[in-house]
Amino acid sequence: MTGQPPPVRPAEISQVLAWAARLTEAGARAGTAETAAYLTAKADLLERIAAERAASGWAGTDIDTARQAAAGARAAADAAAALAAAGTTTLENQP
Repeated sequence: MTGQPPPVRPAEISQVLAWAARLTEAGARAGTAETAAYLTAKADLLERIAAERAASGWAGTDIDTARQAAAGARAAADAAAALAAAGTTTLENQP
């Protein structure tokens, strides 16, 4: 499988879900850099899921849904990274 991302393991999904729970618990106090890192990891995972679905012959709508979810996570990650780069350390500090 040259050029294919590694298969998604259930433990990876569990790790991303646990990370989401920690950020949810922190609420607006969550750091923008950590939020960006989480969203990047989420987008990477969703992109791999979409690639697996495409390679496995899933229905086009399922593949598109996974790709759309990945794109949304990637856009959110980019926005959080921009906030972090601008010096906003938490969402509480956002104007």
